[in-house]
Amino acid sequence: MAEKIKIYYAAAMLGDRSNLSDNRIIFRELEKRGYEMLTKFVIEDELDIYKGRKPREIFERDIEHLEETDVVVADISYPSTGVGFEIAYGLLNNKYVISICRKDRINKASALVRGITWKNFQLLTYNDPLEIADEIDKIVKNLYFKK
Repeated sequence: MAEKIKIYYAAAMLGDRSNLSDNRIIFRELEKRGYEMLTKFVIEDELDIYKGRKPREIFERDIEHLEETDVVVADISYPSTGVGFEIAYGLLNNKYVISICRKDRINKASALVRGITWKNFQLLTYNDPLEIADEIDKIVKNLYFKK
């Protein structure tokens, strides 16, 4: 692949952002590894909605990013309707989706998401954000650089 692999990183925004610190670490580690991270706004302190961006603008931007992405990485450690939508959209549009969840939160994560058995989906649990970034990196490289 000549171009950078694009990753759409999804995480809880308006709801519980307790995992923001982990998300920042994972996001930046993937960025350091050369991936084009399409959703920098996910790890910012101030949300777009509070910056004056309209819900329709957010929807249209996110759909555009989901269309152009190669892989969706979705943190499901804390409930989020938006993240569930992004996972479904990715799967239904034949994107590879990697859902991640803190090990101590897995039983609180959506049973529907935990039950997905499709070939283009993988669920990973973690304790250490650096280790999960390594694991995501290995999976993505395996998807795109098998030969």
